[in-house]
Amino acid sequence: MYVLISTYLKNWYRRRNVAAKTERKKRPLPSRTEQVASLQAGHVYDILIIGGGATGVGCALDATTRGLRTALVEADDFASGTSSRSTKLIHGGVRYLQKAIMQLDYDQYKMVKEALHERANMLEVAPHLTRPLPILLPVYK
Repeated sequence: MYVLISTYLKNWYRRRNVAAKTERKKRPLPSRTEQVASLQAGHVYDILIIGGGATGVGCALDATTRGLRTALVEADDFASGTSSRSTKLIHGGVRYLQKAIMQLDYDQYKMVKEALHERANMLEVAPHLTRPLPILLPVYK
């Protein structure tokens, strides 16, 4: 519930204070034909990324922020596959932790440890793209 309220308030603030002060310039998106023509116009790209899902777009963002001339191609609309339906949450291994504790399963503990290590790595490597999401879990046993 906190996340929903927090997100609502952030969006409300942006609409009220930021959007009101900026002039919105809307331009139509280029058609597929225009985009293909742009790719075929003889421009030189440093990197070509095939696939506009979460991984492809993430790679394109990373390449662009590093100053590389980046082209990204996608067969369908961007994020039209499974990545668009993702929760966008980094798994913390809570289910594995339950099994590790309740069943004294060392393999499950190792999974939790690995998940938390990867989470910490993402927070360190890309702090501008990640943020912790505190949660409270009920324990019944």
